[in-house]
Amino acid sequence: METPWGELGLLDLSDHELAAEILGADKHQLVEGLVVECLFDQIVAHVPAASGRNVLALDVDSVVVDTRREHERWLCFVWARGMTAGLGRYLMALERCLVPYLVTYENGEFMATRVRAGRRELAPRPLPELMLELSGGRVSPFRVQGSVKNRNRQRQAFWGFISDYYQQRLGERVVLARLLINCAIQPYFRSVWNLDRVFVVDDDLWLFEIKHKFPMERNGLHFGINDGELGMLDLLAGAGIRCLHTILVKPFWSKDVGSMYLLNDLHMRTQAAIIATVLDRAATARVMGRRSGRSGAHTSITGATGLSFKSMAATDFRVLGRLSDAPSEVAAKLFGVMAGEASEGVRDTWLRSLASQRADHGAG
Repeated sequence: METPWGELGLLDLSDHELAAEILGADKHQLVEGLVVECLFDQIVAHVPAASGRNVLALDVDSVVVDTRREHERWLCFVWARGMTAGLGRYLMALERCLVPYLVTYENGEFMATRVRAGRRELAPRPLPELMLELSGGRVSPFRVQGSVKNRNRQRQAFWGFISDYYQQRLGERVVLARLLINCAIQPYFRSVWNLDRVFVVDDDLWLFEIKHKFPMERNGLHFGINDGELGMLDLLAGAGIRCLHTILVKPFWSKDVGSMYLLNDLHMRTQAAIIATVLDRAATARVMGRRSGRSGAHTSITGATGLSFKSMAATDFRVLGRLSDAPSEVAAKLFGVMAGEASEGVRDTWLRSLASQRADHGAG
């Protein structure tokens, strides 16, 4: 597979300088989001002990595509790093609502094949060859606007955290996933979503999504979710895959502040709220019935066009705690929300009390 940095199989994925360059092709907010995901993973690691249930994290990267065609409109490419327990159950659930393809990485190449009844239909073939066929031969380079690529914020997130956190695992855990999306899928289809984390909890399938954002004022505090993502989550919910939609609320209510305060400002960790809500079929239908708004171009993956979005009231969420809380405590509350247990609801006054009024935190 060809990439802007050369043939995939010839890339030195252990080279962190190259990794920084590859991740630098994405929005700075996406790179900063990797920091938040790492922190969230450390909380989620405590869920099995907190729940007393059988919790299995699937070692997959899942990419959902809306082709917008009438026949077999929705596709999902599931890169499985190993054929582990729970994978077949996940693929069969996906098959209820879309066309799943199993992706593997072999000898420097992404290979893929369609899945039926949880099993491979045919022998795998090179993913670029398959994508060219699925797209009807349409292909255009995927590029992100320079206006949403703040180099300083990218460098801070990468060298200040990501490089050291992943170390020798960086290529496999992060870089390959970005190359899969940006070079093997986005050039053929533009309506693309990456699913953050997938878990099997006893017999239930859960998608964990983590966002890092601040609320907007709309007759009370609200958070936006773009229409395309919501439609995708509604599709999955109809197949029995529920989403725990989690937000790490920025204490700085500004898009000009990055994620590094989470690591270098202990006080701000006490001001960063963690909230969540379950998006099952009833919840997605309720949100989809609301009027859409229009966000600025900076919110799209390329930074080129705005997005239609729905609003979710902050009061629709439950309190998991603050980033400064013990991970085991947050994990226990997280599982309580999943289980439908009574829990503390988010209040606008609480979120406002955590918002920082300090003006000395600029881009960072």
